[in-house]
Amino acid sequence: MKKYFAVAFLISVITINAQLLEKTAITVAYRYTGRNVLQTGLEFRIGNTHGKSIILGPSLLYSHINHADKFIPEAHIYLSDQGKLFGLSSNPYSIEPRIGITLFNIIFLNTGYAFPIHKEKYFKGVTFGIQFNIAPKHAQFYDPIKIM
Repeated sequence: MKKYFAVAFLISVITINAQLLEKTAITVAYRYTGRNVLQTGLEFRIGNTHGKSIILGPSLLYSHINHADKFIPEAHIYLSDQGKLFGLSSNPYSIEPRIGITLFNIIFLNTGYAFPIHKEKYFKGVTFGIQFNIAPKHAQFYDPIKIM
């Protein structure tokens, strides 16, 4: 009897993982936050592919600070609503509200303001960035293109 429960549990875990991968994308981005920053991470989309959805995920920032390479973790959340983008990101050095536009959830163009929260103010002031989302071939991460 235990074998049947183990097999059922294994099948449910595989199914859940498959659904997670359908709404996940890898991101590559450039941002200017008072300094040049390269960013890579994951995005997970919650919601339908038409209209509003929430996009959240972790990422890793890379920048050259004080003659040393620095890798900084970041978490972010976006609300995507038919081409409009509203978001918030947080890392150990700043909190950054963002607004922007999205092109079918493939490209994000955003701007914001980084509020420093650490005594070392690596990130501060007006920010802007461009982000490319790379999803698997049959993923449900991208918005469908409507052709009239």
